[in-house]
Amino acid sequence: MDHATEQSYYKRFRAAAIRFEVIGGALLAIGIGANFIFGTSMLAVSLIFAGPGALLLILGGSSLRPHNLVKAFAQQCMREPSREMAQGLLDALHSSKKIRLMGRSIQVVQAAVEVYASTEDADPDIVDQLRRTVADSVVKKMF
Repeated sequence: MDHATEQSYYKRFRAAAIRFEVIGGALLAIGIGANFIFGTSMLAVSLIFAGPGALLLILGGSSLRPHNLVKAFAQQCMREPSREMAQGLLDALHSSKKIRLMGRSIQVVQAAVEVYASTEDADPDIVDQLRRTVADSVVKKMF
């Protein structure tokens, strides 16, 4: 896949989370519908569909929360510091005006920026944008 047609990691992550939500919602609806139509005679079948459907729906929904996006990309950027991961972290930081994180998560995001900045192929513009965005957008949760 060449670079011009490749989607960013951020867009692929969001697309996968949306797929999880849609598939989970469909399975949950099938399970509830089967239980509603057939009653307790098909309870096991409806639970087989509804249980994983609810799990996928919850996983997809929680993955789309801005603070979870930022944490996921920060951890990935620490493991694999690359321009694509740094751009994904920047896109995740721009997904909301203010992103509320716990103290440890803020440290992870700041460490991810520094890990990327210390690589030899780091883009100085992205590093500068990341530092400014982290300073402006990330606030500490009160509890």
